Amino acid sequence: MLAGSAPPTEVEIRDLRADETAFLREMLYIALAWNPNRRLPPKAVLLRLPQLTMFYKGWGRAGDTALVAEDEGQRIGLVWYRFFTEAVHGEGFVDQETPEVAIAVLEGRRASGIGTALMEAIHARARENGVVRISLSVDRENPARRLYERLGYVDVEPDDENGRMILELA
Repeated sequence: MLAGSAPPTEVEIRDLRADETAFLREMLYIALAWNPNRRLPPKAVLLRLPQLTMFYKGWGRAGDTALVAEDEGQRIGLVWYRFFTEAVHGEGFVDQETPEVAIAVLEGRRASGIGTALMEAIHARARENGVVRISLSVDRENPARRLYERLGYVDVEPDDENGRMILELA
């Protein structure tokens, strides 16, 4: 299946359950490990860093939203967003009213429309929840950047060192 095409009909998109926060941590690591040529610290070490624990610690607070892609009972992708503050935030931070979104799809399931379906679903959910814009951070070399651009994300500012992009949802 070509990138940007609809996912297979058996793929279901559903809310992340409270008992699935370990899956959120796993997918955070996968999102960070997008470049096979870049060596990362071991997952257990990396996911304990404060700049990463902020994305999952205490998951379930007001505004936390996550959607799982599932195929025949197997979780294959996740998209999630969280609101941050001036004091504590990720590289995609724009302001306290704009949540940062992250996405990961298992290797072997990428470029099959699952990422597009997850992003469109999280945008729809954000609109339902009254969110007017959403942000993210992406390396310039990351192939996912093309997906974000196709969905309407634009650079926050030229040559932004954090790779921040924003999508107006209104």
